[in-house]
Amino acid sequence: MRLFRYILAHDTGRAPCVDNNLVTLATCKPIIRRGAHVGDWVAGFMPRPHERGELVYAGRVAEVVEWSEYTDRFPDRIDAVYSVADDGAVERLDPGYHDNADARRKDLSAPILLLDKGCSWYFGGSPISLPWELQHLAAAGRGHRVSGATADDIETFEKWLRDGSQPGVHHAPRNPDRRFVVPKPRVTK
Repeated sequence: MRLFRYILAHDTGRAPCVDNNLVTLATCKPIIRRGAHVGDWVAGFMPRPHERGELVYAGRVAEVVEWSEYTDRFPDRIDAVYSVADDGAVERLDPGYHDNADARRKDLSAPILLLDKGCSWYFGGSPISLPWELQHLAAAGRGHRVSGATADDIETFEKWLRDGSQPGVHHAPRNPDRRFVVPKPRVTK
């Protein structure tokens, strides 16, 4: 079990996508999407000038699926932006999203991560601060981090999340995509 951590520079509700209380990572972060396995964790943190350790979302990977399967299973999600046929032909379903070849190549170079509904939290534009004993898990700078988190750290991290609120989507993204629907607020402890 590993914890992939990164700075979530842009939070539109697409990467991660938070439609229908399901958190997915289908575009951007291809290295994380290629490297993460079922049971691993992914966490996104606020960029500067916010304080280090401001958590936007976190969740445990429940499933890893390819683009061809994802678009068939979830055609109405705002991150279902590509359709991949059995012969490998790609159709862009949203011409305004990642309109350059490099971004499309990165998006399509890795599978999609579906986070466990019972073990994922999305705080969007109202991030929560890691407690001091978990600050070493916070991402800092560009790229992603996967080292430095022990199994005990991840267990403590999950306990802290569960003690603070129920899993689910708690707030809208910082900069919502035009198709994003604001979720109903969840009651937190």
